[in-house]
Amino acid sequence: MARVKMGSSVTGHMPIWRYISLDKLVNLLETESLYFTPLSLYEKSDPFEGYMPKVGLEALANLLGASDDKLEHIHEQLKIMSENSRNAGINNPNGEELLKQFRIKLDAQKELSKEIYKKTTKGITVNCWHYNLSESEAMWKLYSENGKGLAIKTSIASLKSSIESIEQDLLVHIGRVKYLDFYDENITPKDCVTDGHLSPLLKRASFSHENEIRLFTVPDIEYESLHEFEPTAKSVKISTNKLIEQIYISPYAGEPFSSSAIAICKKYGINPELIIESKLLSGHQELLDILATRKI
Repeated sequence: MARVKMGSSVTGHMPIWRYISLDKLVNLLETESLYFTPLSLYEKSDPFEGYMPKVGLEALANLLGASDDKLEHIHEQLKIMSENSRNAGINNPNGEELLKQFRIKLDAQKELSKEIYKKTTKGITVNCWHYNLSESEAMWKLYSENGKGLAIKTSIASLKSSIESIEQDLLVHIGRVKYLDFYDENITPKDCVTDGHLSPLLKRASFSHENEIRLFTVPDIEYESLHEFEPTAKSVKISTNKLIEQIYISPYAGEPFSSSAIAICKKYGINPELIIESKLLSGHQELLDILATRKI
């Protein structure tokens, strides 16, 4: 059975939005699934995806470096022993070769730590939503193609229920993204933890306009075959009836897009009462008319 684990940064009643194109809505309704993108695919739009601020990585490096220091100490002791042997005129080619291989493996261990971190974080898959009490003009413009876009409005509780109602073996986490200056010297390693995770609920402050809620899954990587691991997308089955509370049509769409979107939604059994044409750009005249209703 699917399980959705909510972090303390979110609550079930929070309203969330997913701004998408018509073809992506059709795909969601046709497949009855949500598409989870691996963080590696965001390399061009945000290469920092999956990483944490400088102070957090420094703390992690210090933690990993504790064991490296012990190995470095052993290497230095072996190096001194080798030098003493040479000074004493003792030729030990096998010892020299062992020392050389030890150095190679020690350096490789440090590179492996980087590779493990990168593979693990970039392999995380995410499905992103926007938290807002109302429509967002900025999100309409960002995620509509030539003004032709839609937005699924739901709540975190409904989203959770839509996944958990389907038989599938997976664990999905959900939390609110925290936005930080990755090079801010005033933040602490503790600031880099969100809902018990270091990734992927951290993004740079430059992206704070997204006000993002994230669903994510963590890959199960066998470290013995780490070099063979490749990040892959994931489709998570959902109940669209439980997910969709309303579908909004972009205020910039116009005809025939609006009629087409409504027809497609009806074809997939969406209750027409749940389909709303955005009033974001209307209603101003009614406000002005208030002046004409004043008593004389």
